[in-house]
Amino acid sequence: MRTGLNGDKIPAVNLKKTGENIRRMRKEVGISVRELQVIFGFTNPQSIYSCQNGNSLPTIDNLIILAAVLGTTIDEIIAVDTDEPEESEISCFYPQIKMFNTVS
Repeated sequence: MRTGLNGDKIPAVNLKKTGENIRRMRKEVGISVRELQVIFGFTNPQSIYSCQNGNSLPTIDNLIILAAVLGTTIDEIIAVDTDEPEESEISCFYPQIKMFNTVS
């Protein structure tokens, strides 16, 4: 999350998680980095690896192509940090929550 001028929380793209999504989805559909390179018309795979490693994002036109190739939506590819806790953050409190919900 980022903070706006008025102190409001502003969602931000999580590059690392987005890269992980791209890598995972690419593997799930069985597309190699080389195949994506050809689809995008890149001369080398560096841009793809850069995105998968969380160093950059695909351009919007390449995101549209990527979503179509992966059979998903841009929303599923892009990971956004929000104020909502992740499941892993919630699960670490589960024992404490369970303890308070125990009926004697």
